Amino acid sequence: MHHPIPASSTAPDTQTFCQQVVPDVSPILVQSKPVPGAAEKDCFLIVEDHIGRHGGKAVLGWAIWQVPGVYIEAEFHCIWQNPDGVMHDVTPYPHHYDNILFLPDHTRTYSGRQVDNVRQALVKDRDVTRWLYLARRRFEIMNTGDLADQYGEITLPPKLAKEYNKIMDEAQRLNVRLGRRYP
Repeated sequence: MHHPIPASSTAPDTQTFCQQVVPDVSPILVQSKPVPGAAEKDCFLIVEDHIGRHGGKAVLGWAIWQVPGVYIEAEFHCIWQNPDGVMHDVTPYPHHYDNILFLPDHTRTYSGRQVDNVRQALVKDRDVTRWLYLARRRFEIMNTGDLADQYGEITLPPKLAKEYNKIMDEAQRLNVRLGRRYP
């Protein structure tokens, strides 16, 4: 299956999904200006450091991603608002995008713990539903008990490691199958 891309701000599925995640707030396109050399996907630390260097403030919300026609997801995210009020996504990603779709969420706070993505299938397909379940279960395993407060490379206890490996194997098989079904 393809990697997720920024969701389309005008697509009806995106609008409906965003209203479920944060009611009465509209998503906005935010220009991507990754900080050179910063760690990929480490938005909270990157934005905090950027504020220290350039002023401005952090804006919490959700980056909205999709695999078109397959699923959509909201990833808890932090962007930088410069002193003039212009928002930028300063976090590097494995793939570069000119813009991301960002859904501000002023009801959220960041406590240092991971927040699971909100995911929704865009197609009625048991394999997609199962793949989304496995994504949620991976998050749960990686954030069990004290693991929720660990960063970087995490070593799982043997029982969780065994379950995690089984989930990863199944997710990979589904990925291949879904990649053929949704090229």
